[in-house]
Amino acid sequence: MKKLVVLISMLVSVATMWGQTFVSTQPGERNVLIEEYTGVECQYCPLGHKAVDKTMAAFPGKVFAINIHQGMFASRYTTQWGNSLAQQAGVTGYPSATMNRHAFEAGSIQINPGQAYPCALQILKESSPVNVAATVDVDPATRLMVVKVEVYYTGYSQGDFDLLNVALVQNNVLGQQTGGSSYYPENIVNGQYRHNHILRHLLTGQWGDTIQHPVAGTFFTKEYAYVVPQRINDLDITNIDDLSVLVFVCENQKEVLNVCEAIRISDKAYMAYGNGGGKECSMDYRPNVVVVNPTGKTISNLRFDVNGQEVLRNKSIHPYCTDTVQLLEYTIGDMPAVHENYEKTCRVQFVGYTTEGATVNLSNQMMDIEYAEADIYTVEGPLKLTIKYDGFPEEVSFSLAGLSDCQYYYRVVGKSNNANKTVEYTLSPATAGLYRLKLMDEGGDGLNGTVTVTDAANNTLFSRNAKDLMVWDNYYFNITTPGTDGPIGSVVGIEEPNAQTAEWNVWPNPVSSVLHISDGTDIRRVEVLDLCGRVQATSAGREINVSTLPAGLYILRVITAEGITTKKIIKQ
Repeated sequence: MKKLVVLISMLVSVATMWGQTFVSTQPGERNVLIEEYTGVECQYCPLGHKAVDKTMAAFPGKVFAINIHQGMFASRYTTQWGNSLAQQAGVTGYPSATMNRHAFEAGSIQINPGQAYPCALQILKESSPVNVAATVDVDPATRLMVVKVEVYYTGYSQGDFDLLNVALVQNNVLGQQTGGSSYYPENIVNGQYRHNHILRHLLTGQWGDTIQHPVAGTFFTKEYAYVVPQRINDLDITNIDDLSVLVFVCENQKEVLNVCEAIRISDKAYMAYGNGGGKECSMDYRPNVVVVNPTGKTISNLRFDVNGQEVLRNKSIHPYCTDTVQLLEYTIGDMPAVHENYEKTCRVQFVGYTTEGATVNLSNQMMDIEYAEADIYTVEGPLKLTIKYDGFPEEVSFSLAGLSDCQYYYRVVGKSNNANKTVEYTLSPATAGLYRLKLMDEGGDGLNGTVTVTDAANNTLFSRNAKDLMVWDNYYFNITTPGTDGPIGSVVGIEEPNAQTAEWNVWPNPVSSVLHISDGTDIRRVEVLDLCGRVQATSAGREINVSTLPAGLYILRVITAEGITTKKIIKQ
């Protein structure tokens, strides 16, 4: 069947949007697009797949991936688009990747896929001048796919034009992968490797469709129709449900300003994915699910069953929007006498909701969420952390944070003269209590040696081969003996940008009633927005009451004489 791309409609408006739209018109943060260069004959490519998948799981709905099979190791699953993309990325080896086509190092947009997590942390803290939203409607009988894209600029792009890209990717392809069983055994299904995010087609061509002279207030919308063929190159497309559509906007051919996944139009809402909901400085877990509203009507009064307990959430989700819904809170309270491993799961069923006064009941909307995975040790301090470095110790870092005061006690990056050496660190926090150890390898390729922790009596608490080290953050130590070293700085998580990067701060966050804004800025207006950009509360002063809002994640927007800035807040 001949491929068909048809322009159905196009509208560009500089200041005013006519009719109903679903893209947010409020400032927001950047999402992440990882373009990974890979191949089925590449031995170490499964390590890259694993690193990218873990990063997507850590930031659901914020990080998206396209796997581009290209180059000397790609004997299958290639497309006509791969070589030009790889040439622009400057691919010099496999696996390789780009993240938002951003140059983290001068002159190069290429990164190791193992760097996905720390690079994503950086991108997700940035604001974006453009919001992107899309829907996709598929007729399984005719295989006609209609994609509607909406783009709205809340700020100014750097160039004279931007490029809109619409990519078709395929998931759940079972086949061969060299190194799969060794480096990503969790991805083996019935003896075959499961390939995801495979680039199949670019509906907008190699570099995208042009958005001319974008400025704040520009609204751009475009629809595409595409008849999905039965086969693209050597890969059958038998199940339409295995396809997804990613939409992203670039400055020129590089720097991805924002990205989203198109919502597939349907007649009922559904749960897209779940998350453990752990906090940076707590052993409390609030599992959450992302609910997608693929209908043209607002839904509200969401009903869930969580481990047999009814959970109601008075939350409204607008047409073609998604929102994160927090469920019950679980707390790891009593500390073990010696050591305990927590791996807990809650079963969540999305039971139904209300739309236009009518109750909609759902079936087969079930998922299991792992909400706690932690190794907890009760020990006498000081502890001794031993790291056997490889040739790139400056890529490896660790931190020890106190959960009672949310303070770092140690933050250490390996030094270049530690290369290929075994280094011991003494961890002796001044206060007895619970601490979290986090280790990270920004290179993403792990270490050639081990990481070991021993207690004051030189008993080995754990010793782990670090060949798979990317981010280890599930080790907790209840240290019973006060030590000598005090805190060195506050813990800052991805949900709470560092206050030093803004001219104002907010407290408390999370908040239950009144949110306060610090002095130092000429504030004209304060707004609280939901994740679809709708204003939920306003204030003209330095306080804003959010007590009537449902629990969840919101965007605080502060308008000052100098401009507009935003922060994420959590309503308890």
